[in-house]
Amino acid sequence: MAFELGRTLLHAQSHDVAIRGAAEQQLHQWEIQSLPQFMVALADELSAEDRSENSRQLAGLHLKNLLSAKDPLLSVEKKKRWYTAIDTNSRARIKIASLNVLRSPKPQAAHAGALVVAKIGALELREKQWPELLNQLLKNMTADDVVDGDLLKTSTLEALGYMCEDLEEEGLDQMETNQILTVIVDGMGENGTSAVRIAAARALLNSLVFTRHNFDNEAERTMIMQVVCSAAKGLDDQLRIIAFESLARIGSLYYDKLPQYIEVLFTLTLTAIQQDNDEQVSMMAIEFWSTLCEEEIEMLEEEEGGHTSPQRRCARYVHAAATHIVPVLLQSTLVKQDEHADEDAWNISAAGAICLGLVAQTIGDAIVGDVLAFVEANILHGEWRRREASIMAFGQILDGPKPEVLAGPVQTAMPVLVRSLNDDHTLVKDTAAWTLGRICELHAQRIPQGYLQPLVEQLGSALQDSSRVAAQACFAIHNLAQAFEHAPKTRDTNALSPFFNSLLTQLLAATERRDWQDHNLRGQAYEAVNMLIQNHACDTRPVVVQVMQIVLQRLHSTFSVAIVSQGDKDERDQLQSLLCSVIQVITRAIDKEIEPFSDHIVAVLLQVLNNEHAVASEEAFAAVGAVASTVEQGFDKYMNDFFPFLIKGLRNYAEWQVCSAAVGTAGDICRALETQILPYCDEIVRCLLEDLQNPTLNRQVKPSVLSCFGDIALAVGGNFVKYLQPTFQMLEQAARTKVSSDDDELMEYMTVLREGILEAYVGVVQGLNDGGNSSLIQPQLATIFQFLEVVVREHDDEGIVKISIGLIGDLATLLEPHAEQVTLDSVNFTTNLLMKVICIGHSLLSSRFRQ
Repeated sequence: MAFELGRTLLHAQSHDVAIRGAAEQQLHQWEIQSLPQFMVALADELSAEDRSENSRQLAGLHLKNLLSAKDPLLSVEKKKRWYTAIDTNSRARIKIASLNVLRSPKPQAAHAGALVVAKIGALELREKQWPELLNQLLKNMTADDVVDGDLLKTSTLEALGYMCEDLEEEGLDQMETNQILTVIVDGMGENGTSAVRIAAARALLNSLVFTRHNFDNEAERTMIMQVVCSAAKGLDDQLRIIAFESLARIGSLYYDKLPQYIEVLFTLTLTAIQQDNDEQVSMMAIEFWSTLCEEEIEMLEEEEGGHTSPQRRCARYVHAAATHIVPVLLQSTLVKQDEHADEDAWNISAAGAICLGLVAQTIGDAIVGDVLAFVEANILHGEWRRREASIMAFGQILDGPKPEVLAGPVQTAMPVLVRSLNDDHTLVKDTAAWTLGRICELHAQRIPQGYLQPLVEQLGSALQDSSRVAAQACFAIHNLAQAFEHAPKTRDTNALSPFFNSLLTQLLAATERRDWQDHNLRGQAYEAVNMLIQNHACDTRPVVVQVMQIVLQRLHSTFSVAIVSQGDKDERDQLQSLLCSVIQVITRAIDKEIEPFSDHIVAVLLQVLNNEHAVASEEAFAAVGAVASTVEQGFDKYMNDFFPFLIKGLRNYAEWQVCSAAVGTAGDICRALETQILPYCDEIVRCLLEDLQNPTLNRQVKPSVLSCFGDIALAVGGNFVKYLQPTFQMLEQAARTKVSSDDDELMEYMTVLREGILEAYVGVVQGLNDGGNSSLIQPQLATIFQFLEVVVREHDDEGIVKISIGLIGDLATLLEPHAEQVTLDSVNFTTNLLMKVICIGHSLLSSRFRQ
C-alpha cells in the first residue's frame, strides 16, 4: 500500500474519468479492508519528506476527511470510529507523524498537517487525551532546530485555530485555554511576520469563545485587547480584517467588559470605516457597531419586558456614539455603491445600510434628524449615487422610530419615492421600490390619501422594468396587500378593489417573463398574487375565480412540457410548487365557491404528487388539505385515489418537509371527514406511530404528529379507544423530553413540542367525552396535571397558555359526571394551576397593552 498510495492519491485527482474512478475505488477498498493500516499509511505519506508535495498534501486532506465530515451524523460516526476502529498504537503513530509534519519546510505539507492535528486534537482534548499536544505546540513557537521557523509557527497556529473552530465551548479546561492563549499572543507580536500574525489572529478569533475566565481577569483581558487593537492597525490588510472581526466577536461575547476600551474602539473603528484603503477592513469595522446594536436591541427588549439581570445591562454605547456614527455611515459607506454587483452582494454600501437600520432600531427617534437632513440634501441630487443613498437611508430608518415621528416624513417622501420609480438609474428605481415596500409593510396607514392610485399605477409599471426592479415592485405590492390582512373578509369592497384586476394581470404576466429566473422574479410575483387573493374583498371574487381557472390551466400544461435535462425538471417542479401554493390560497379564500373546481383541482394535485418532487409535493399536500377543509365530507369521494399518496408522504422520512406536510393534511382530512375517516384510521395511526419512533426523522415533524392524534380523536370520538394506550404512552414519553436551556433553538422546539402534546390531549379528551368514554381518561389525570404544571411553570407563551386553559376547561367538563370521585387535593391542585395560568395570561395581556 505504501508504495502505491502516493500515485493513487494523485490519480484520484485526474481529469480522466476512468483513471480517477479506479483510484477512488482503490482508496475506498483500502479504507474498508483495514482502516488503521490505511490511516497510518496516509500519515506516513504526509510526513515523508522524500515524497512529492502534492501527494503529501492529498494524503493529509484524505486523512482529515476520514476523521470528519460536513454531514453532522456522518461526522459523529467518523469521530466514534477513531476510538472504536483504530487501535492505540495506530492512533499514536498517526499523532506523532502529523505533529512532525508541522516542522516540514514544505508549506503545502505543513498546512495539511495542521488540518490533521486540529481534527485529532479536537477529538482527543474533548476526551482528555493527548496531554502532550499543547506543550508540543507551545515549544514549536520557540524552536530553533528547523529549516523554516516562521513556517513552523504559522502551521502551529493554523492547527490551533482549526482545532478551536472544531471544539465546543466546554471542550477546553482553563489550563488548556491558557496554554493556547500563550501561543497565540506570542504569535501576534508586532515583530512577527505577516503570515505568522495572520495565523495567530485567526486562531485568536476561533478561541475567543473559550476565554470567558481570561476576560474576567483585567490584566489578561487588557493584554488580549492590546494585541487585537495592535493587529487592527497593522500593515497587512488580511491581518486588519481578522482583527476587526475579532473585535466584533468580543463585542458579542464580552459586551459587559467593554467600558474601559470603548473610547479606543470608537476611534479605531470609525477611522477604519472612513480611511482604510481595503473595503473589507472597513466592512469589518462596521460589523463591530452592527454587533453592538444587536446586543443592545436585545438588552433593551429584555429591560422593557422586565427580564434584566445585573450582569447584562445595556450601556447604550450606540446611543452615545450615534451623532458620530450616523454621519460616517451616510457619507462614507452608503454612497460607495457598486452598480455592477449582484443584488445580494455584500459590500461596504450594503454593510453600512444594514448598520444604519440597526442603529435606527437601537436609538429610535434620535436618528431621524440626521438622516432626514441627508435625505433632503440628496434625494434630488444630480449624482445617482447620492439619490440612491438618500432613499436607502430613508428606507433603513422606517423600523425603529415611533410611527407618529415618521408620519410627516413618510407623507412628504411618498411623491418623490413614487417618481423615483421612473429614475434613469436601475439602482435608484430598485431602492425606491424596496423603500415603498417597507412603507407598505410598516407605515401603510401613513400613505397620504389620494396617493394610493399613483403608487399602484407606478408599481404596476415597475413590473415591466428590469427583473431587479420588478422583483422589488412585487415585494411592495405584497406588503401593500398584506396591510389589508385584518380587514373584515365579508366587506363588499376595500381600497385595493379598483386596482385588483389590473395588479393580478400584471403580476401573472411577470411570472412568464423570459427573465423570470433573475432575482427570483417568478417566486416574488406569485407571493404577491397570493397575498392579494388572501386579502381580497367580496367585489373582486369573480376575478379570483378567473385566476383559479388560469392557474389550473398553467398547472395542467406543466405535465406536457418536454423534459430533456435535470434543469428542465427542476424548473417544472418549482413552477408546480408555486402554482399549488396559489391553488391552496384561493381554495381557502373563496371557501364553498371552490366546489365546482374541486374534481379538477384534486386530479392535477394527484399528478403533482405522482412526480415525487419534494418542494412541489409539500405544496400539493397543503393544497389537498385546503380542499378537504373546504368541501368537508364531500372529500370522501377522493380518498381511494389520494390515500396511497398520503401513506407514502407519511413514510417519507428522507424528505421531512414532505412528511410534515402529509401529517398536516392528514389532520385536515380527519377534521373534514369526521367518522368517515374510520376505514383509513388504522393505517394512518400506524404511520404516525412509526414517525414518532423513527430516529432518522427530523424532530420538527414530531409536534405536528402529536397534534394529529388529537385531530383523529376528535374525528372518530369513541372509536378512538382502540388507539388510546399507544397514544397515551407516546404522549407521556414526549412530555418527558428535556433540552438544554442554553440552546435557544432547542427551547423553541420544546415550546412547539409541548403545544403539540397539549393539542393532542385536548383532542383526545374531547373525543372521549363526545363518545361517552370519559371514564377512560381518569387513570391519566395525574400524568396530565403533572405535565400542565411543568408547562405553566416553564412557559409564558401565549399559545401555550390558551391551550392550557382550554384543556383545563375540557377536563372540568369531562369530570363533571364523576364529581364524587374527585378528591379535595385534585380540586386544590387544579385551582392553583388555573390561577397560575390566569396570572400568566393577565401578564401577557398587560404586556400587549403596553406595546
